[in-house]
Amino acid sequence: MPETIQGYIEAVEEQIRWRRARSVVSLELRRHLEDQRDDFAAEGLEDAERLAVEEMGDPVSVGTELDRLHRPRPQWGLLGLTIALACVGAFLRVWLTRGDGADAVSPVMTALALTLGTAALLGAYFWDFTALIRHPRAIYAGALAAGVLSWLLPHVNNAAYYTRYIILLYPVVYALWLYSCRGSSWRHFVLALAGGIPLALICMLAPFSFGLFILLVCGLILLLCAVRMGWFGPGRWKFAGTALALAVGVPVLFFGMGYGASFIMRLRFAFHPELDPYGSGYWGWMTRMTLRDVPFIRWDEHASFGIASRGRAYCSWFGEKSYVEFSMDQDFVPLKLLVGWGWLAYLLLMAAIAALLVWLLIRCLRQKQQLGRLTALAVVMSLGLETLFSAALNLGFVMFSSHLPLIVGNLHTVLDLALIGLALSVFRGGSILRNEPPEETRQSVFPWRVKISIISSMKT
Repeated sequence: MPETIQGYIEAVEEQIRWRRARSVVSLELRRHLEDQRDDFAAEGLEDAERLAVEEMGDPVSVGTELDRLHRPRPQWGLLGLTIALACVGAFLRVWLTRGDGADAVSPVMTALALTLGTAALLGAYFWDFTALIRHPRAIYAGALAAGVLSWLLPHVNNAAYYTRYIILLYPVVYALWLYSCRGSSWRHFVLALAGGIPLALICMLAPFSFGLFILLVCGLILLLCAVRMGWFGPGRWKFAGTALALAVGVPVLFFGMGYGASFIMRLRFAFHPELDPYGSGYWGWMTRMTLRDVPFIRWDEHASFGIASRGRAYCSWFGEKSYVEFSMDQDFVPLKLLVGWGWLAYLLLMAAIAALLVWLLIRCLRQKQQLGRLTALAVVMSLGLETLFSAALNLGFVMFSSHLPLIVGNLHTVLDLALIGLALSVFRGGSILRNEPPEETRQSVFPWRVKISIISSMKT
């Protein structure tokens, strides 16, 4: 039986097979033993450290029980579904664009993207998520720097191409920022709000209106969740007041910055593209015309529908048999699947993606560690919004240009796989994640229920 705290902890660690769990368990165990030693010393007892160690019990039994409780939770089902969808997306990008000439997706580049994406997925899955907990503000500063530096790279169509991909990571970055601002004073809450401003400015600098929209929606929900979890002090009134202030203040700010009129115009032409079929409503009108005669299942082959880069839109006012053709970029790969193979293929694809998102959301809501839950929620919300607006885009309701996660875009797929891997890392390590209180209120958080169960089992 060890007589020192360090010796006891080392004996316990030898029984724990998961390396990531050892540091977490040893930290909590050390806090508890040192508190107990200090209590014995305050009572005037000699050999306080030895008494604290003896009270804890046999280190082998304690370590064995902690090893049973702290094991990784494999996410093989989610991993398999994610990789399967990524493979389907790679096949569709190559197959449905193979007749597009210069616009055809390269099979070599697609295979490379799928390989890199799978590596990013598995790397994030096996990665130690607690590194984010230890360095949230450093990650926030790095994300800001990456956004600014990528903006200096050559632009494509007057937009910062690579900055847009970095912006899609900003909901997760903002969740980490909120975690770093925990505290019971209003200063912490104001600091949490202010952290979203630089991220929004980079979205406007890009410019990337859809990225700004995702950041605003996800950021507001994440902030409300943080308030609800008590990160900025107790009190339901603070949650209700924050919700009301944000509900009123954000639209006012949005319209005051000149985005309101543009948003209303987008919304108007999304539902009524026929009001300006050769202008703002062009893509929506063309897409709807293309979908008019699509069957539920297409058995025959029509190169002009499913394979070529041009969609065929029939127009009633040009005559019964008149049509116009329009080119479709990669964002319309789901549309090419729909008109090429029918509604059934499209619905099966969307159902698989929806199943993945719902599965991720269920696992997210079951997480007890607050930052892990908020980080996974940021991932699910980002991918969910992209899926929603991509589905709308490919059905003729054009609000934003959005990609379908895991299906559209090689670089997008790599990013999507990395984000999903981060969420799965949270789920896998849920048994060792702890809700660390703010630094000024931090105290011993050793799981007493574990200790009690160990002692009771030893007595029986």
